[in-house]
Amino acid sequence: MQKIEIFYFYLLLLVIIFFGLYLRFDDITFWEKNKKLFFYEEIPIYSEYDSYYFARIAQDIKEKKFKTGSIDNYRFFPDNSSKAIFDKNNKFYSEYKISGHLISLIWAYISKFFGISLEKITWYLIPILAILMVFPIFWYCKDLGYPYAGLIGALVGISAPLYLARTNLMRLDHDCLNLFFPFLIAYIFFKFFQTSSSKFKYLWISLASILLILYYLWYAHSNLNFVLVSMFIIGYFWNKKLNWKKEDLIFIFLLIIPQVWYVYSGPYHLYQQVKTLVFNIKSPTSVEILFKDFPNIFMSISELQKLSFKEVITNTILNYPLGILGLIGGILCFVLNFKNMLFILPFFGIGMLSFFSGARFIMYLAPFIGIGVGFLVSLFLNKFKLYLGLFKEEQKRNLIVHFFGTLILFLIIFIQKDVLKINSYPKVFSSLVKDMDYLKNLTPSGSVVWTWWDYGYAFQLYSRRATFHDGGSQGTPKTYFVARTFTTSDPKEAWNIISFIANYGLIGIAEKLKNGVPAQELFEKVKSGEYFKNLNTPIYWVFTEDLVSKFAWIHYFGSYNFEKKEGKFGPIITPTYCEIVTRNVLDCKDINIIIDLNNGLLTTPARSIPISLFYLKTPEKVFQKNFFENGYVVEIVKTKYTGRVFIFEPSIFETLFNQMYILRKYDPRYFELVLDDFPHAVVYKVKEK
Repeated sequence: MQKIEIFYFYLLLLVIIFFGLYLRFDDITFWEKNKKLFFYEEIPIYSEYDSYYFARIAQDIKEKKFKTGSIDNYRFFPDNSSKAIFDKNNKFYSEYKISGHLISLIWAYISKFFGISLEKITWYLIPILAILMVFPIFWYCKDLGYPYAGLIGALVGISAPLYLARTNLMRLDHDCLNLFFPFLIAYIFFKFFQTSSSKFKYLWISLASILLILYYLWYAHSNLNFVLVSMFIIGYFWNKKLNWKKEDLIFIFLLIIPQVWYVYSGPYHLYQQVKTLVFNIKSPTSVEILFKDFPNIFMSISELQKLSFKEVITNTILNYPLGILGLIGGILCFVLNFKNMLFILPFFGIGMLSFFSGARFIMYLAPFIGIGVGFLVSLFLNKFKLYLGLFKEEQKRNLIVHFFGTLILFLIIFIQKDVLKINSYPKVFSSLVKDMDYLKNLTPSGSVVWTWWDYGYAFQLYSRRATFHDGGSQGTPKTYFVARTFTTSDPKEAWNIISFIANYGLIGIAEKLKNGVPAQELFEKVKSGEYFKNLNTPIYWVFTEDLVSKFAWIHYFGSYNFEKKEGKFGPIITPTYCEIVTRNVLDCKDINIIIDLNNGLLTTPARSIPISLFYLKTPEKVFQKNFFENGYVVEIVKTKYTGRVFIFEPSIFETLFNQMYILRKYDPRYFELVLDDFPHAVVYKVKEK
């Protein structure tokens, strides 16, 4: 390629970089408009559940609580102890370690060195890191002879809806570099085999070895590092056959030996993931076998759900037909360039898992869809160039080719610009962050938060208090028992469950199941108080506003029938705005329901549904009215600043979630109300005895 062409390609790459940054920083306007919700004390709030975890680890590092190999006391209470070991293969506590936490380490030291908050670093740095993968994608394809494949692959990669959603403003997570590392390492492997200079081979292999270590410290997936190393070795045999010299062994030594401390576990983890994700064959551990009768919590997690073929494609590129062409082109590109693209092939395979497994893999597919589109464009332009015989000058023919290539690139930018409609927003709003921060001062040091798992990491960060479960430990029977406390109508039962979990923990559940107590019998014994013990640790039961929308699944797990292997969903309908049209008649337009409190009816366009019970709660009084024997329950709760409407089936009315959170009715023998900031948070101290 001529220098002017290279310059032009980098100019287009610069346009793509600015587009990727614009997609992410454009959210700043949205955040500023919602500053009261999205900022706490002038500091932006994280936009993803795991971000609170990485931020908390960074805070622990800053406060010198992080010691490699020591137990992380914020997680898995009461199993955050060295005693929480079931057998040699199953330990329930979590340890501090560098691998997988490099992002927290970097954030902590930048924060300490420059005196900048962790949140501000996230605000500016994550969008920048997220677009770095455009470089290795472009370099790789350019050196293969398909510069437009590299440009379009980079463009689709950084603008894919799912990748944007996982690398957006205030999302502190691994994903911002999870495409950069494998593409860069694969490209360096490619360069190693392309050069004949021994000096440069040493340079490339040393750089690849360093990047592999950084990639493992960043993501801690030894199986991914293993497949990268394996592709290099396969490529070596392909290129060298068996004609290896002493220098070849040195190259292999330089690559593998620095990785030996972790990569040995790669084959096993690769085998487990292929077996599970590709063939859906699961080999549960001894503990998982013991827990098998409890409900599977993971069925409620959205990123683990399988999407349709069309949904997968449109989460990479917004034009479905173009996405189909990109998939075909991507496969064709690998077929025709297999030897040179071998090094990145496993990650194309990970992307293809999007069609068979969870949505989380779509971000790996996106750049390959773009590369496929660009590859087809390159083939077309090269073919088209042959028919430009009217121009004898090579320069003019190239000019026309670049004109059409650029036109297609900007067409895809135009298509992808609609991802601007995807806005990031905090997973916890400022009003709740305020309450979490308040808990840090309200509760004694060493207190533990009893709540649903989604905000576990956030409580660990803002309240600096341990939780019973969180986003990395929700798949155990603990979650069933937590759900049960929210769905039961008996405060004594809830206290007995909290007492059991606080005193026995997951290790106690596992040991009792191992000793022959069936899951349902164990629950009945816990429910009745057979394992009663006083509480030695201050425990605070926290109800938060987000649980209203999540209560359908919470009720499903809490009402789980061990014989039928299913629970019952308990959705709570919450209109955002209801207008008073006449006396005692509300028109809730967003859910298309009219609430008639004169006649006790819920009217939809299709039918009228009877109301069995109406409940009005204000700060000053409580009013209750019965209508029909069977029907729905309608509750209106007014606070000093707002009012909320709740509609649900009668079975939800007696649950402790409704009684203790929505209505603030509780049994003082078991619980003490310590914070009433409805609807943001309602907090009870669990009585010790």
